[in-house]
Amino acid sequence: MTNQLERDYLALTKSAGFTRLENHGLIRLTGEDRLAFFHNFCTNEIKKLETGEACEAFILNSKGKILSFVHAINLQDELLLYGHGQNVQPTVDHLDKFLIREDVTLEDATGDWTGLFVSGATSDNSLTQLVGELPPKNRFRQAQIHNLEVILGNLEIAGFGYLILARDSHLSAIENALKEPGIVECGQDALHVTRIENETPWHELDISDNNLPQELQRDSQAINFNKGCYLGQETVARIDARGRVNRLLVSIRFPAQSPTENAPAAGDDLTVDGQPAGTISSVAFSLRDQCHIGLGFVKRAFKDSGTKLDQGIVVK
Repeated sequence: MTNQLERDYLALTKSAGFTRLENHGLIRLTGEDRLAFFHNFCTNEIKKLETGEACEAFILNSKGKILSFVHAINLQDELLLYGHGQNVQPTVDHLDKFLIREDVTLEDATGDWTGLFVSGATSDNSLTQLVGELPPKNRFRQAQIHNLEVILGNLEIAGFGYLILARDSHLSAIENALKEPGIVECGQDALHVTRIENETPWHELDISDNNLPQELQRDSQAINFNKGCYLGQETVARIDARGRVNRLLVSIRFPAQSPTENAPAAGDDLTVDGQPAGTISSVAFSLRDQCHIGLGFVKRAFKDSGTKLDQGIVVK
């Protein structure tokens, strides 16, 4: 009999499934200066975001280390910053201390909205039955599900899929509506597997304030090297000019052939010939590959696909 994890995994990949994103946070910026203000404190181009457009961005400290990794979503009257990690107050406080005369209001909106992530090979057809036309990648729009207002986007959360932001008071009704066209409610464990298979890093799991932006290998998604000054830019520009960081996030395949056999764990060291090579940041048993896979930071010398570690092999 197919167990719960396998059922959920198949829904999120082969058919259609949704998962409540329980440990994600949301910051809301309003006011006429919201785009120009946030532009000055993150790595991507924000001022030119069209209404309904989204992009990834790192929020940095003055030394160029990562404070937050977010999706910036430009809606008609507000800018939403959505990302992993429920405690967004430190980011709100960080941005707030730079507000002087700008027309910007910052708000931790995590308690008012919950994200639902929908994915799977048939999820487009199933979700279209509820909301009509779906947005393309990195686009958002207001939508209705059974006359309840939601914010709907196409975003990379665990690979690309559909993010539905629903008010907490409407959450149960939205979840029940998703089940009507056969979208299966799935657990966090299956989403974690698909996230690692799709090599999508999350803040607080794979990303911390010890990381520099270029270590994540998401330059094309999250860093604009042509924008004007922003906090931490000097470090980012220096790394770009130098052309390297000392460690990089890579995908790793481990040899264990069952969920319990010699299972690696987040935080475990990686070695080559017994010498330090890096650290695992996330790990799961892949039902696609039938082995453990993970994300981890390795020294630059070991970043290439095919590099053999004592624990496994770098695959990207």
